[in-house]
Amino acid sequence: MNDDKTRYRMLALDVDGTIAGPDHTVSDVTRAAIREAVDAGVTVVIATGRMRRSAIRYAEMCGVNGPIISYGGALTVAADHVSDLHHERLSQELVGAALERMRSAGAHINVYIDDEIFVENASSWAEGYAGRMSVRLRVVGSLDEVAGYGPTVVMAVDEPCKTAALALELQRGLGSTAAVTHSLPQFCEVASADAVKDVALRRIAEDLGFDATEVIAAGDGLGDVAMLRWAGHGVAVEDAHPDAIAVADTVVPGPERDGVAGLIRDLLSRGKLGA
Repeated sequence: MNDDKTRYRMLALDVDGTIAGPDHTVSDVTRAAIREAVDAGVTVVIATGRMRRSAIRYAEMCGVNGPIISYGGALTVAADHVSDLHHERLSQELVGAALERMRSAGAHINVYIDDEIFVENASSWAEGYAGRMSVRLRVVGSLDEVAGYGPTVVMAVDEPCKTAALALELQRGLGSTAAVTHSLPQFCEVASADAVKDVALRRIAEDLGFDATEVIAAGDGLGDVAMLRWAGHGVAVEDAHPDAIAVADTVVPGPERDGVAGLIRDLLSRGKLGA
């Protein structure tokens, strides 16, 4: 945590559970506060587990002016929302190992390749999910067929208690070769080892000439913990995962009460957020 003289020039925001509530919308109050930060010269970055297209939609909704971290850190999109700055893809061997363990657990599996979702079974849930993400659902006989196409993420979907157990098994089995995260409690994602938010955010900061002490980051999940720890000031929402709250410098109300908006406006009013 920094001293009272610190002025933050970059703001990184998780989406679900941080600025967007259960209805997946960002309130007018929070969107207005984000735009106020942008107007003050702050570089605002979206850092989410969502797919590229979905992440861009939230960035445009909020008037964000910085790069976009999607897929939990695997893909960073430039501020122009067109070009990709960095893409961490999975090896065929790692995909195969993840698929083997996920199948043994009996979970539904999504494989993400270039903003398309590949599945073996077109369940009503999978079709609904692809519709909400506005992406194409591709059904294949076996996901092993696409394992060598450079997937971004392999995701298991099940009840939260089951995905938590699966995540532990995957972490033990894959070790340091992969990043195993939860963007939501019912999701368990496997990506390459450097496909994490803190690495992606650090890369953006270095490219733009910002030090970690000039960065403030807000999140709520396990996938946000390292990002909150790396940033000069980490912010968790009240109902965040206990690990996120434990590393946070500040805890604010959730999106239903516009906690991030209140924080932004407080920092702006005290001259601690701006170019």
